[in-house]
Amino acid sequence: MADWDESELPRGIVALLGEPRGLGEIAERLGVTDARVLWYLGRLRDAGRVVEDGGVWRHTEAGVEFAERAAPEKGARTELPGASAQDYVQAYADAAAGMFGAGFVQDSGEHAGRVPGERVAEFHERLLSLIGEYFAPDKVDRTATPKYGFRWVLTPVDLHPLDD
Repeated sequence: MADWDESELPRGIVALLGEPRGLGEIAERLGVTDARVLWYLGRLRDAGRVVEDGGVWRHTEAGVEFAERAAPEKGARTELPGASAQDYVQAYADAAAGMFGAGFVQDSGEHAGRVPGERVAEFHERLLSLIGEYFAPDKVDRTATPKYGFRWVLTPVDLHPLDD
């Protein structure tokens, strides 16, 4: 397991290149896929922070400055708003105590798959349409109980492995 914050992967890659290294070695040392490392190496190369010669990568002077620049506080991460987590935990406890009766709905889940970008864009538009259909101010019944909240995140979670 790496001793650096994964959200700082680009700095971790550049920091490893004090000695020239190959893609596989970098990925192995950082504990991430070669595809993820290669993606970052491409961006770091485009920014002038690393160079590649014959399959071996090394940092540039700009890369050294980048790696040494003050990074965000270790462990600082983007988190779901506290209200989202708190609402779910509180609703779970309230449901267990019978406060909603038998006719409530509570659900969560995680789904991931390799979906082409145009299909993700279509899903996003359909999701926004559904949210508008059910949660728009002119669609809600202000007297209905309980009040429901809907929070969601749609984000890439991985890169495709190179060997697939």
